[in-house]
Amino acid sequence: MKKNYLESILGLMTLILAVSFLLKFIDVNTESNETYDLKAKFLKAGGIVIGNDVKMRGVKIGVIKNVSLDKDFFAVIDFSVYKEVNVPKDSSVKIASDGILGNKYLSITPSGDLDKVLSKKEEIKKVEDYESIEDQVSKIIFLATQ
Repeated sequence: MKKNYLESILGLMTLILAVSFLLKFIDVNTESNETYDLKAKFLKAGGIVIGNDVKMRGVKIGVIKNVSLDKDFFAVIDFSVYKEVNVPKDSSVKIASDGILGNKYLSITPSGDLDKVLSKKEEIKKVEDYESIEDQVSKIIFLATQ
């Protein structure tokens, strides 16, 4: 039996490379930042799901943790925000999308006094309800017929 050390070395290098890519993949997809939880109530959740981003001025600052209905049938969205980001109390929140067919995300717009910030489990009161493409088209048609 012929021993081929070159094939053995290449196989070992391939295995090491695959394991290093796997470890890097796990490291990148692991939530290592400390967070605090906030929530907001909407009339329509607009297709937002667990795991979608929370962004402030286009920068990811957190992740959607839960989407549920409360006793009054409002869509309650629980989300976490990175500890180093302080969300002002007077901020507004809306559901936005990355383009026509893009993912939905929660967009927070800071406003008001930057010294007063939300703490754990607080609710953002200023909410802009989600408008689907169909809603927007129907508004345009309605305005065009007047």
